[in-house]
Amino acid sequence: MKGKRVKYINIFWVALTVVIAICTVVVSISTLGDMLRTRRDRKIVEANIQMLEDKIKSDSIFIHKITTSPEFMEQYARETYHMQRKGETVYIME
Repeated sequence: MKGKRVKYINIFWVALTVVIAICTVVVSISTLGDMLRTRRDRKIVEANIQMLEDKIKSDSIFIHKITTSPEFMEQYARETYHMQRKGETVYIME
């Protein structure tokens, strides 16, 4: 009787070890997938940050030019908003 009991106890521990190993593998694969997705998303965010920093630089240069140079402001207004002086004829070519 003790032999059967010991056999069942050994089978229980082997089965428990297999279940724990399977759970560990499943959790590890899930965690690895999350890590890869996070790494991909981080690269996308870093690229967006770089693009936005470049845009900030160019906008800062534009703001500086338009606030310090009346000639640049006039040129920008004429080109962008098709503004003109009195008595002046403007031809728009596209």
